[in-house]
Amino acid sequence: MICFSKLNLNINVHLLQNELNDLLTGNKWMPHYNTADYTGNWHVLPLRTPGGNSDNPFADLLSHKHFENTALLNTLPQTCILLEKLKCEIFSVRLLNLQAGSIIKAHRDIELAFEQGEARLHIPIFTNPDVEFYVDEDRVVMNEGDCWYINANIKHRVTNKGKTDRIHLVIDCKVNDWLTKVIIEGEKKTIFIKKDPDATNQIVTSLRMANTTSSNELANQMEKELNNNLLIAKLLDFISEIGLHYQLEKITEETFLPGIKLRNGVLIVDTEKLLYPGDILHEAGHLACMPSEIRMNMSDALPNDNLNEGGELMAIAWSYAATVHLDIDPNLVFHDNGYKGGGQSLTENFAQGRFFGVPLLQWNGMTYPPDHHTNLSFPKMVNWTCRQNRYTSDTIEE
Repeated sequence: MICFSKLNLNINVHLLQNELNDLLTGNKWMPHYNTADYTGNWHVLPLRTPGGNSDNPFADLLSHKHFENTALLNTLPQTCILLEKLKCEIFSVRLLNLQAGSIIKAHRDIELAFEQGEARLHIPIFTNPDVEFYVDEDRVVMNEGDCWYINANIKHRVTNKGKTDRIHLVIDCKVNDWLTKVIIEGEKKTIFIKKDPDATNQIVTSLRMANTTSSNELANQMEKELNNNLLIAKLLDFISEIGLHYQLEKITEETFLPGIKLRNGVLIVDTEKLLYPGDILHEAGHLACMPSEIRMNMSDALPNDNLNEGGELMAIAWSYAATVHLDIDPNLVFHDNGYKGGGQSLTENFAQGRFFGVPLLQWNGMTYPPDHHTNLSFPKMVNWTCRQNRYTSDTIEE
């Protein structure tokens, strides 16, 4: 799940400020309809609504089947130019003014999230450094002219502790390929937890106390599922931390590894079909060991050539180093149903210092050279992703 992402869009906020400055007084600003969710003053100026009704502060469809620009939006050329840059279907567009000293309480906007097919974008037009915007417990610092996707399905809250009003242009969009790409490529935080670990552990404890055959079987099943989900979350967090991108979505076609594939340099994961969470690390290793110019074009299935044969060796060594770094059992990656039945042998060889693929990682500048005079050596890594392109065009074509 993507909590928030800063989109890399080139927005000239000064043009928007000049255009929208005249709207700050007068016009039909109205109090936000969710009066229980805030204290102070939080006002709405609708620009695109169901049916184009300028008196409608709501962002949902209600009884209308489509959204239209209000008469006011059609008088704002710079805002319209900005909206045209968004290559996706646009639902609601509003200006939201959280006045100085006002507070939006912690709340959720149910099913308003990228994963549910609808994304809410925030573009600060006027703000100040003392605005505190939290998604869950993470403070998201939004500067004027930024564009942020916020998962509104997660609890979020805002406090304007400054002396000036905070005005955001808030746009609800339908998720398509273009929006998916810019959200995934943004500076983002992602999480994956299917169930609340504390609540699950409490249920497991209760089942253990019952101490019947059926209750123990159910406790074992729930504990296994929870541990599996926590492992997936840990691996996906690591991937994001080192700068790789992943996307959670349904995979309908057959793939070489169940529930996982590559698409244009992005790791696609179907958690329902994923049989072995450790496969995440192996496939991430293929991406990590290639420079960004090559990585961005990597999709299933990788061609059988010298480049990718070397990449396979590096991915094996890389994924072993990752298990050591993350303090997880290497057998979760090198399982019995992979590596042509040689997973256990791979683990034993690496554990005893019989490495392969490591010279390629050294050549790529990703782990320490063999003549390093300190105690730093593989499986410790210098860089988790390839930072240099040492592959010539001839090498790539072989």
